[in-house]
Amino acid sequence: MVEGMEKQLKAGDVLFNEGDTGEIMYLIREGKIKITKGKGAEEKTLAVLKEGDFFGEMAIIDGSPRSAGAVAVTPVSMLVIDKESFKDKLSENPLIEYVLETLSRRLRTADEQIRLLTIKSEERRVLAHIITKAKEVGKETEGGIEISPFSFENLGYITGIDEGIVKDYINKLVQVNLVTLREDSLVIKGVADLDDYLRYIALKEKFEKI
Repeated sequence: MVEGMEKQLKAGDVLFNEGDTGEIMYLIREGKIKITKGKGAEEKTLAVLKEGDFFGEMAIIDGSPRSAGAVAVTPVSMLVIDKESFKDKLSENPLIEYVLETLSRRLRTADEQIRLLTIKSEERRVLAHIITKAKEVGKETEGGIEISPFSFENLGYITGIDEGIVKDYINKLVQVNLVTLREDSLVIKGVADLDDYLRYIALKEKFEKI
């Protein structure tokens, strides 16, 4: 059993937000925690966890940002388990550590595909995936943030969009100087600019329907 410290929350307290870095997992001893995706009007509740449930383990297994947010629904008492303690226990059995890391990667990929498929606009789906990958695994270079390896085929598979259509969307981003294509990588000039472009596309689609 991994030992941990206790943490208390009041109803409405935000434990962490989607995208936060995390090196702690939690075991609920009393109360309820809501797991959410999105913010404001677009917020969706994925699950409500209760006594005996644990969460946050993926962040300490693979070091990736939090895939969702966590908010206390009621007063909550939790056991807090830090990354070092968890990894110490895993190191006693390297096979278990390898299996958990592999499962974590597969779950994150599945989560991302589910999130993307809820976006109706194909163009916004492509943009959302590129922005997510840039933030999670992008490498800083002189030309911008590099995503590697990159292929139209893989992007089409992940987003559920025809490869030819994906290529058209990426070429459009190249033409407006938001990204650069290399042999097996995609370089984003600036994530903030791509975020702005995504909002522009969303607003354009919204007002075109009026």
